Amino acid sequence: MSKNVFNFHTHLYTLSNLSNLKKYLHNITSFSPIILLTTLLVTSVLLYSKPVSAGPYLDSAHGNYNPGYGVLRTSLSTPPNDYGRGNCAHCHEKHASIGGSEPTPTGGPSGYELFYSNYVSQTDDFCFECHVDVNSYQSGESLINRSYSYRAGGYTADTLNDIKEAFSFTAPATSHNLGDIRTFINGKWGYTSDSNPCAACHNPHMAKGDPANAGNAAKSSTTRGWPVSLPSQHSKDNNAWGLWGDGAGEKMSDCTANYQAPYRYNSTTTYEPDGSTTTSGSNLTDYATFCTDCHNTTYTTINSTPLVRNLKTINWSTEKHGNGVGNAALALPYTSGPSGPNYVLSCTDCHEPHGSPNSYLTRKEVNNGVVTITGNTMTTKGTEWASLCERCHPRAGLETPHHTAPLSSDYCSTCHPGGSYAPCIVCHYHGSTFTGSGYTNYPIF
Repeated sequence: MSKNVFNFHTHLYTLSNLSNLKKYLHNITSFSPIILLTTLLVTSVLLYSKPVSAGPYLDSAHGNYNPGYGVLRTSLSTPPNDYGRGNCAHCHEKHASIGGSEPTPTGGPSGYELFYSNYVSQTDDFCFECHVDVNSYQSGESLINRSYSYRAGGYTADTLNDIKEAFSFTAPATSHNLGDIRTFINGKWGYTSDSNPCAACHNPHMAKGDPANAGNAAKSSTTRGWPVSLPSQHSKDNNAWGLWGDGAGEKMSDCTANYQAPYRYNSTTTYEPDGSTTTSGSNLTDYATFCTDCHNTTYTTINSTPLVRNLKTINWSTEKHGNGVGNAALALPYTSGPSGPNYVLSCTDCHEPHGSPNSYLTRKEVNNGVVTITGNTMTTKGTEWASLCERCHPRAGLETPHHTAPLSSDYCSTCHPGGSYAPCIVCHYHGSTFTGSGYTNYPIF
């Protein structure tokens, strides 16, 4: 019998009525009582226990079998181990061997019946066994996943092309630290010390590619998918832990009426995330809500191993890039002045979710411009942190408020130590405030 995940299961599920099932069971009794008992056991499991969310899984990036880009482990995709695309066995091994031997990779037992250890280190994770551009266990031995700057920003010069690479950056580059994520989620929302840190943001049985089945392409309005699930909604019930961003109330346009999509790279007529003319965020996941599910003022002790300190807390309701009142000069497509809206940003407008060659997960491309941040120094105008800030704040607009009251008389040496330029991040960062000359705890980011 073929081992395709759908043949045997579908046959049982689609028997038209109980009499057909009885006929099916009667016909197999002539083979062996063992076969009958085995079939009864499998039938009871399939018919009377909750299946592993077949519908959502078959629509996911891992379970999709038609047009056919779901999981397909090389060692299980050819005879005698000819398992169909999307079969659960490509990730989960319920027995020590298949057809008398253990398929590659071999090794001891792993949690969740996975074919490899769930999580070992920042660069050694079960997900990286397939999500890597060379020596992937996925059929074809290569699985391409591009950066957000590439996929949403259209910055195709970005050479990052797999998830393992994105999590392998070291200082001054940055990656979301998997060990810190695992520590943070342990004991919250149904997660345990055995949970894979990737599952903090992604439901592996529901997540979709974005763009779908197009690793080397930027997103378009016809290739969209929804890859994330809200951490606080995590559940062992796959049907209960749905995708975030695919439904009503989960877009940036639902989060705020004042979202403005940034330009795509090398364009002033098309916008993120899909290269269309839509600017309201109705085509973008509400990443402000998604990211602040963890990065907020409730969880004030999220440790950062690379920074050797706790992360800064984020209050999106008061920060100027959030719902707080902003008053800075702005570059297109944003409108400056008192008549302009009080813009609310998506976290992905500036940050990569997995990793970046820049500091603080800062994207390589922001609002139609290239960003390079390798440290906290700035000896030349427009470089380092200014290369990010000037994507939305014109240089003249940045200089004026810093050279007029209340800063003009008291703070020259703060911004110009030894006559140089202080990096923007010295004063402006998540949670930063200003006190002095008539201001008390005034948000300045």
